[in-house]
Amino acid sequence: MSRLICSGRMLGGTAILLSTIIILIVFVNPPQTRILHSSSPQTTSSKHNSSSPWNPSDVRCSGELPDTSHIQVVVKTGTNIIYDKLPTQLLTALRCCQDPLIFADSEQDLGGYHVYDVLANVNETLKATHPDFAYYRTIQEYLSSGRDIRQLRTSRQAAWDLDKYKFIHMLVQTWERRPGHDWYVFVEADTYLFWGNLVQWLARMDPAKPLYLGSAATFQTEKFAHGGSGVILSREAMKRVLDGGADLAARYDERMHDEIYGDFVLMKALKEKGVGLSNKWPMMQGEKQNTLPFGPGPNSGSRHGCQPLITMHKVTPVDVNAMWNYEQHRKHPQEPLLISELYDYFMGRALPSGRDDWYNLSDDLMFRAPGVEGERQKSPSDMTPAEKEAYSSFEQCQKACKEHSKCFQFVYHDQTCGFSFSYRLGYQRDPEGDEGRYKSGWILDKIEKDREDHPCKTPEWL
Repeated sequence: MSRLICSGRMLGGTAILLSTIIILIVFVNPPQTRILHSSSPQTTSSKHNSSSPWNPSDVRCSGELPDTSHIQVVVKTGTNIIYDKLPTQLLTALRCCQDPLIFADSEQDLGGYHVYDVLANVNETLKATHPDFAYYRTIQEYLSSGRDIRQLRTSRQAAWDLDKYKFIHMLVQTWERRPGHDWYVFVEADTYLFWGNLVQWLARMDPAKPLYLGSAATFQTEKFAHGGSGVILSREAMKRVLDGGADLAARYDERMHDEIYGDFVLMKALKEKGVGLSNKWPMMQGEKQNTLPFGPGPNSGSRHGCQPLITMHKVTPVDVNAMWNYEQHRKHPQEPLLISELYDYFMGRALPSGRDDWYNLSDDLMFRAPGVEGERQKSPSDMTPAEKEAYSSFEQCQKACKEHSKCFQFVYHDQTCGFSFSYRLGYQRDPEGDEGRYKSGWILDKIEKDREDHPCKTPEWL
């Protein structure tokens, strides 16, 4: 019995000793936990304090890299899809971003990250009565009653109608919560951000200049930065549009119902203050790795190849994970990642000459059956003999593409042949209903010759 008591005392003493050691370790060297921000605006000093990367295990932000605390990344998303896209981004592409600011159409915590309701400051009467905010009211009802918000994934049009209100409010709240940064990088949950390239690129520019950077889209003859491809604003641009503009968001809320695109309205707000768009396409992209065009394209004056990539758009979680893993295994991860580099890994490996049930986005020049009219189509009088037969079969479409000096790839579907003057991979496209099968083809020797003739010697920063 005395031996049992002695053993029990020894075990108890050991447990107390271990507990004491654990407590000391936690207090002396606490784990890296992210402190949630309160919902009230916080002030941030404009002084950039040196800090170690948030995730040193990521090759993009490990080693001797410059301080990046002057770069504020802002992510805009929707509550209905927040669990589908954002977690993968936070685990991969956004790991190097210090304290990213996240906005949606509700306020919540996602793991250790706080998500702000970007529409919280919209006029309460407008939110309670306007048809555009019916979806917003539904979101709040779902959250307050504990219903699964993912059931609203199919509410795409309603989410779209609400999304346009987010842009100006996102700008205002970002300046309130994170003032004084040199650069503000606005992306969406389906945008891939090339962090290493971004840091090197921004270091080449002056944030004291009013810079509005993005991939230009056109609406009503005016150019604006496409939101999904990312919008980058310098410190001076933010100051010009927001300092002294307390009523900015309210002013635009009143007219937003008649607008279609929130990123177009953002351009208008910047334009009012004399801040114009600087187009940075193709570095800032609306495409992703399997739809990104390589080579000359329809306009021989612009090649996709030697430009470093800053963003891609419409990425799925699978795309994000694949690109992040590729970046982790690059031989020289600190060198700029150029567009042409993605060809070898994501397209060039084992590329076939043809693939069934596949659409490779070949639509620069179209050939259709006699009597069928459409866009980007040659008149019969201008066609070669091979082009006149291109509509009749996959083989004839391939023959015509081989003969055409600018054609690198083609697609055949329902008596329609499409040529492409660049080369890209595309995606699987199965037949739907009574439609015929898609079959895509690539002229491999032309592609290889184009790549040999146009090597990248130095990065072409824009």
